[in-house]
Amino acid sequence: MDRSALAALGAAMLRYRLARGLSLRQLAARLGMQGHGGLSDYEKGKRLAPADLIERYEEQLQITDGELSALRAAALAERATRRSDAAEPSAAASTSANHEAPAVTIAELPAAPADFQGRSAELATVLAAAADCLAGQGPVTVVVTGQPGAGKTTLAVRAAQQAFRLGLRDAQFFVELGAAEPDAVLRRLLRALGVPDAQLPTEVDEAAAMFRSRMTGRRCVLVLDNARDEAQVRALLPGPGPVLVVVTSRKRLTGLAGARRVGLGVLTVDDAQALLTDIVGAQRAEAEPESVAEVVAACGRLPLAVRIAGNRLASWPDWSIAHLAELLRDEQNRLGRLTAGDLAVRSAFALSYREIPPVAGRLFRRLALTPGADFDVQAASALLGEPAEAALEVLAGASLIGLAATPGRYRMHDLLQLYACELLQEDAERDKAENSLLCWVFEQARRAAAALSPEPADYPGGRSAAVAWLDAEAGTLLGAVRRTRERTDGEYDALLGELTQLIPWYYDLRCRWSDMIEVADHARVVAERSGDLAARAFAYSMLSLGQLGQHRYRAALASCELGLADARAAGLAAEEAELFGRMGLAYEGLGQYAEAEARHAGHAEQCRVLGDKFGEAAAVGRRSHTLQQLGRHTEAAACLKLALKMRSGLGDERGVAMAEYRFSALRNHQGNYEEALLRAQRALAVFEAHDDQWGTAVTHYELGRALAGLGRLREAAAAYRTAIRGLEEVGEWQRLAAATAALADARSRTA
Repeated sequence: MDRSALAALGAAMLRYRLARGLSLRQLAARLGMQGHGGLSDYEKGKRLAPADLIERYEEQLQITDGELSALRAAALAERATRRSDAAEPSAAASTSANHEAPAVTIAELPAAPADFQGRSAELATVLAAAADCLAGQGPVTVVVTGQPGAGKTTLAVRAAQQAFRLGLRDAQFFVELGAAEPDAVLRRLLRALGVPDAQLPTEVDEAAAMFRSRMTGRRCVLVLDNARDEAQVRALLPGPGPVLVVVTSRKRLTGLAGARRVGLGVLTVDDAQALLTDIVGAQRAEAEPESVAEVVAACGRLPLAVRIAGNRLASWPDWSIAHLAELLRDEQNRLGRLTAGDLAVRSAFALSYREIPPVAGRLFRRLALTPGADFDVQAASALLGEPAEAALEVLAGASLIGLAATPGRYRMHDLLQLYACELLQEDAERDKAENSLLCWVFEQARRAAAALSPEPADYPGGRSAAVAWLDAEAGTLLGAVRRTRERTDGEYDALLGELTQLIPWYYDLRCRWSDMIEVADHARVVAERSGDLAARAFAYSMLSLGQLGQHRYRAALASCELGLADARAAGLAAEEAELFGRMGLAYEGLGQYAEAEARHAGHAEQCRVLGDKFGEAAAVGRRSHTLQQLGRHTEAAACLKLALKMRSGLGDERGVAMAEYRFSALRNHQGNYEEALLRAQRALAVFEAHDDQWGTAVTHYELGRALAGLGRLREAAAAYRTAIRGLEEVGEWQRLAAATAALADARSRTA
């Protein structure tokens, strides 16, 4: 085997290791190897390192451009070329005997931008295909897809150039397909291969057969750019032989069997900033790092947009990067400003939009109305006014929308959403579509939240399905609430007011205090606008609960007092009682336990008079904690026994778990660790079943205390560790500090 590629690979491995200041022994330890002798052979170019080792090398040494992987592919290609030449010494002669060699070298690849950034994994996939071609597995077709402006052509040209260096040197074809028909493309390819016009077949099948024949034995790269559909590509595919075919398309071309696939998303933050830096110059970019980050964010890390922004800055050297960042803050004009010469983001989007059918186009425009970061088929159907599965499939196939991280959901790039918003201005049914979406969001949210209340309403799939829907649509709901506040027609004010009475059950379960406060504040503004005192009382009630979750106890007291005044004026006795009791939680947080105990006792009595058994049980349970803080342990235990009895009678599983958790805390405080452990285990089973993050976290802390008290320190440490993770997630900082100290103590006692 020719050692030149091996030598280059070994030298690069050595160079990167020394640059990190690592010895062979240290690097071997990082790579999980028993010895380091093998590494020495690899670095000296004596042996070819395995692919998985190269990947670990790049990871450990932070090599992000895939250089080692590319060099390894080159080494493989050289080995394959040598073996192929030895096994078939007459192949070249056979080719010359059958076909006259072209008079000129076929080198049609356009120049790739010198400032190419990122895409190392995607490049490695294409180069692996090139290596396989040289190893006798060709032809190999790679389909590169992605949204408009993702850099599909740039990647294809870059990969084709590197494939040439690997050994595919006989010809480099580049065909801009677009709307071209296969027969015209085949005639052009055959002319490039030296076929005179007089000998060109007139039928597509005959031309395709001649093309396959002429390509026999040639080590080639064929780039088919901007393919329209599968049929356009199939006639251009070569027969068996060392040919790499790289197809780019906005569509997924799922009908091309056996093709390898590379999907391009946006660039990473680092790669996008590096691209902009390469274009405008390091000195200029380093002087304004915050503006570089802002410009890249405004471009959505879309390569075309970043390149255009860079070109504009390069063309206007007197501009500061901050000036362009300021221009791009204007969303209404952002697409127009992402234009440089004949490069325009809007034009790239328009090409894809014009190719989709009318129904899909209508949905694309209306997706600009989606208030969240992603959406599902139900939201799309509400916008379209009819089932949207087929239209979504068309849009996804055209790369105008992409799949979100959550299965069954879709997302649209920020710049594409701005383009859709421009098109939406001409949609005569825009308002109708938005109304349909808002109605759907509020109705679905109301139904899902009602399934989480102490007296749960029916919901398809039950409680877990309701929580899953609210989890998925939390951003959409928040956006819909913001949209309602912006509107002045009052059409959805009542729906928002109704929602504020139910959605706190979800926000409390998930500890989404910021969302709760924002929705409550929007609801308060809407209620004030309409003069609805009852709606404002519920808004203040929800606001106080969110403030309690954030441990803002004085703010919560103020909200409770304002809500109490509105509740009395509106004749809402039950809400008045709830706000009176919630003030007890605020006083408790402030350490004013006597005042808190009086509030909880009063709340319980008010609920008893009103016949509100759920409210009474909650108040009794809350009172137990203040009694414990006041040292009245016997009364606290009596309250908890009563709360357990009431919660059990109501079938309130989560309420029973809350009482068991409080009982566990009381028994831990009293040193009765056996009972504390039993009650914590009972509470934990229910909290985990209900996916209650707060309840699970605080109960793990009590579980740890009980286990530590029983001398089961290793189990206690495990419980504390789980508690710490959960307490950090829900923002229970005081308990987090206590759990952290308790874990340290448990560890010291087991050392």
